[in-house]
Amino acid sequence: MTDDAPEFGRLEDLLGYRFRERRLLEEALTHASRQEVHNERLEFLGDAVLSLVAAEELFRRFPGEREGRLTVLKSRLVSRDTLSRAGERLGLVEWLRTGGSLEGRSSLPRSLLGNAVEALLGAIYVDSAPEQALNNARAAVARWLAPEIESLERDSEREMAKQSLQLYAQRTCGAVPRYRVLETYVHPLTTSFLVAAELDERTFPGAWGSSKKEAERWAAWEALLVLRAEGAWDGRNAG
Repeated sequence: MTDDAPEFGRLEDLLGYRFRERRLLEEALTHASRQEVHNERLEFLGDAVLSLVAAEELFRRFPGEREGRLTVLKSRLVSRDTLSRAGERLGLVEWLRTGGSLEGRSSLPRSLLGNAVEALLGAIYVDSAPEQALNNARAAVARWLAPEIESLERDSEREMAKQSLQLYAQRTCGAVPRYRVLETYVHPLTTSFLVAAELDERTFPGAWGSSKKEAERWAAWEALLVLRAEGAWDGRNAG
């Protein structure tokens, strides 16, 4: 990585943040193998900031979820795999400053990318004016982890499909959905079930599952997709 302003500016464009003190940006991208002043302190701070921002985002996005489920979602959002993917999307391998056996390598351990993402978040928090620090951290997390945040929302909707369909049914027609097995596929090694959700004399498209419980969940999701396409359900009345 070079130290001239245009190159730093290109990276800041990718990050979505302009540093007031560029030494913090350089420090966030410096691995302990390179020099005495490196990114581990910023990584420590960034980890704490990420935990708070992620918890706040999940609390806001999933008002019906219980603490245990929110904890599971948070662990996925702040996992090393998630942060490493974010680092790859940002192209951080081009910018990381390493030394020793890591210097000059065209590819680096993915864990280094995840650590750098946390360090960059810590650097943004420190670099920001105190009244803007948390907002800037929120904006960075929303930008860098957007695919994972959206995926969590989609996954949560699908996993909660039976509860959502039941709430919709109770609110709109005072009934509960029924699930009917349309077909059973039996194989020496597995059994699958085709199940359809039924509501108010209406049968929705069926869905396969490796158990009746799984098939019912997917059948509920198929019903919700139909209701969403019709404008009858938008996800906000899920719970």
